[in-house]
Amino acid sequence: MKKILRLLPLLLIAVMGISLSSCSDNDEPVSSRELPSIAKDFIIVNYPSASIVSVEKDKSEYDVVLSDGTKIEFNKNGDWLEVEAAPTKSIPTGFYPYKIDTYLQENFQGLGITEITRVDRGYDVEISTGTELLFAHDGSFIMIGVDRRQ
Repeated sequence: MKKILRLLPLLLIAVMGISLSSCSDNDEPVSSRELPSIAKDFIIVNYPSASIVSVEKDKSEYDVVLSDGTKIEFNKNGDWLEVEAAPTKSIPTGFYPYKIDTYLQENFQGLGITEITRVDRGYDVEISTGTELLFAHDGSFIMIGVDRRQ
């Protein structure tokens, strides 16, 4: 009985280690050739001077890092979900509603978008000051100070 009690902590640690490893995010490196053509086209059009450094895939998404430091998340069909600019840079315009740029020019002139995420209500946008803004699907401004879980 004493032997069993001494082995119990080791057994518990082993079980915890196995369960933690099975809970990982399951991202695995894949070749850029595995990206859907829509994702490849998005990169070619919006980042013509950058190359793909890495691609990781999980069940439903691709995480891509470009040579200029940009990070892009695509869904399994290749549609962008989130674009994060490299430090001190802004994302290019044109792949999200034009109304967003119009609002930024009128209210935050000279500031670029450092991150944009598709959310249920539309677009969560972070500008270079760190301010977060929420826009509707058509690009209409909704509010400042976004809760990213929306």
